[in-house]
Amino acid sequence: MTDRPNNPRVFAEVVSIDVWRTPFANGTGEADLHIDVGFFEGRLGADALAGSPVRFRLSLKRAEIHVYRDQANIIEIPASSVAREALVASKAKTTTTQSKSIKGAVKAALSGQTPKLDLSVEAKGATEITKRIEKDEDLGEMRIAHRKMPDGRGYVFTIQPSTSQRLDGPAWDPAIPRMKLRDTKAMRKRGDPPEVTVQIHCRREDLHIVDATVVDATVWNGGLLSRNKQIAVEQYIKKEVLAMGLPCGDLSDSFATIILGDAVSVEEQ
Repeated sequence: MTDRPNNPRVFAEVVSIDVWRTPFANGTGEADLHIDVGFFEGRLGADALAGSPVRFRLSLKRAEIHVYRDQANIIEIPASSVAREALVASKAKTTTTQSKSIKGAVKAALSGQTPKLDLSVEAKGATEITKRIEKDEDLGEMRIAHRKMPDGRGYVFTIQPSTSQRLDGPAWDPAIPRMKLRDTKAMRKRGDPPEVTVQIHCRREDLHIVDATVVDATVWNGGLLSRNKQIAVEQYIKKEVLAMGLPCGDLSDSFATIILGDAVSVEEQ
């Protein structure tokens, strides 16, 4: 992990992250970890980034917040302290509609000399039954789930929209701690306690890219073609991620992982 302050940089219009903790308490060595993360539609390659070869709008369809313990594993995360989202309240309501066809009755009635509706014939008509199931759910703006990393290095919060196609706004109330941190060497005589690192991850398929425009089409020899636009955007994103010192996979792969920002926890009174 890297020791640097909050660092979305070029993706600051798309994601926002702040991480802080309370002081480690005497006796228990525990502190509350707070994470404030938000998602927006950003305009990348705008005037503020002069010389960008491509411009586009970027938002996320899904994201993951990774919380990593320190490399020496001095910080522990009590499992019971991890924020767990309440189960969605769901009520199913079944509606049954029944109707009888009277076509046969009408036909039979009109075949006689007196246009009289024969109810006995109506009873023989077809009966149609329609069932409709409706669910009444109390949905928030985003669905949040968590999992423990298999190597015990920390936790991951998965965030996806509930009712829209992309993430928009804060993921949760930052005033509520996401988890507790326990300093297992709280009695140290000198030195500061280690901190946790928080990263915003997504996959290539989680990027929602619209309005892509290649500024200098000659660079890609006819770069206004759709595929060349996509290549230009992928190259731009990878260059900026690597410039932050963060890893970035092959963006032609829909499952490639992208780290859009990271932050190290800081103590606040």
